[in-house]
Amino acid sequence: MTDQQAIKLTTDIFGLIKKARTIADLEKIPDSLEIPTKNRMSIDGYPKIEFEINPEEIQALIDNKIIDKELNFPKDITSKLTDTFAKLLYATAWKNGDLKKIKHIIKGILDTKNGNDNQEDALVFYQFGKYLTKTPGQPIIDQHVIRAFAIYKLTDNEKTTAIRKLQTLDSSHRQLIGTYKKWLISNEITKELRQEKDYTYHIDKLLFATGKTIKFRKPKDKKSISKSNNN
Repeated sequence: MTDQQAIKLTTDIFGLIKKARTIADLEKIPDSLEIPTKNRMSIDGYPKIEFEINPEEIQALIDNKIIDKELNFPKDITSKLTDTFAKLLYATAWKNGDLKKIKHIIKGILDTKNGNDNQEDALVFYQFGKYLTKTPGQPIIDQHVIRAFAIYKLTDNEKTTAIRKLQTLDSSHRQLIGTYKKWLISNEITKELRQEKDYTYHIDKLLFATGKTIKFRKPKDKKSISKSNNN
């Protein structure tokens, strides 16, 4: 995909988002613009989260010493877990080396209440915590979503390739993330769509597929193509 094709696809998708009045309208967009199925968020791997977590629930965990005041799990937490489901989830996070990431999700949940938004790192997990509170205007974000939004807001086409190469989000992207969050509740989204429950989740899902589709990929050289064709 060329830069020009990436810009056109993104522009077309945002144009359709801004016309959408229902979630059903949003769900038609990937097929209408032939976004590859492999680039779409799988509901098998990422089923919609129906529950929410509020700051008071987190405070209860702190009070009961399930997590400490630094928002980490105590070293002896495994001896206190009794629920089989909790054990399985803890074991999965442990095996994947993700225990320290949970701290940022917890911080996002807590900061939704106090309005703090100055996180310096782990922005994806932090914002995911905010999303879990199901507070209006707190979407899920990742590199793909922000890549698509950055192309949409682009004013200098010479920066297209650099944006398409975006791999991780850091503190330099905080302003862009803030702009995206404001855009989601702006008048660029129809009033009818904004009245739909969890409409931002469906926009996030669509922009995930968009950002993944326009992501820069090095063209295969002729030798690689030839070798692939011969196998």
